[in-house]
Amino acid sequence: MPDDLAEVANMIARLEQSGLSRRAIAEGAGIGASQITRIMAGEARNPTLRVINSLKRFYRETLPVDEVDEPSPQQRFANGCQPRAGR
Repeated sequence: MPDDLAEVANMIARLEQSGLSRRAIAEGAGIGASQITRIMAGEARNPTLRVINSLKRFYRETLPVDEVDEPSPQQRFANGCQPRAGR
């Protein structure tokens, strides 16, 4: 599975873990439920850019803060912790 497609499949899996069905994900993204099924089964060889962008948009709207899985690259310290002076 190409990287972009694997990323989208990961997003779909996280949306499912949050309690959404594949049908609800498809409706929220404005695409067909069969597209979701094909992506998750690894049968989608080349989904359109519209399908990918729709899923990414729905993912960002539904799960806007995903810091637990993907910390920001600039974050060096735990939340609430500050570096000491001179460092």
